[in-house]
Amino acid sequence: MAETGTKLNVDQKIERVRRAFDAFGRGDLQTVGDSFTEDAVWHGRGSTKFGKDFKGKQATLANIMEYAQTYQDIKQDVHDILGNDNHVAALVTATVTRNGKTYQDHQVFVFHVNDEGKVSEAWIASDTEQLKQSLES
Repeated sequence: MAETGTKLNVDQKIERVRRAFDAFGRGDLQTVGDSFTEDAVWHGRGSTKFGKDFKGKQATLANIMEYAQTYQDIKQDVHDILGNDNHVAALVTATVTRNGKTYQDHQVFVFHVNDEGKVSEAWIASDTEQLKQSLES
């Protein structure tokens, strides 16, 4: 973690996001949770239970845990992570299984990362209709 008053550079912010994706892949939700600020907001899309705003760290983590419990064999292939002083974007191919069917989705995550390397806001762009189909079948 950065020392108080230390401003992380872009590469360090990208590394924090990469570590959070790696932690999710290992099922380490504690580390994932540690990557968010207490007042973080997660913006979901679409008309599924994941398609709304989740306000606060606990609500954000509950959403992530619900996703992890809804699907099996979740794999996130991170193609690239790009950033600037304020935002980090991850290009991801996600593969999940539910009810014996496998779904693959190309996703873009955009994170507002503060100077301490914590995510205060997140947006996900994904195929929400495919997600809806997977939840309804």
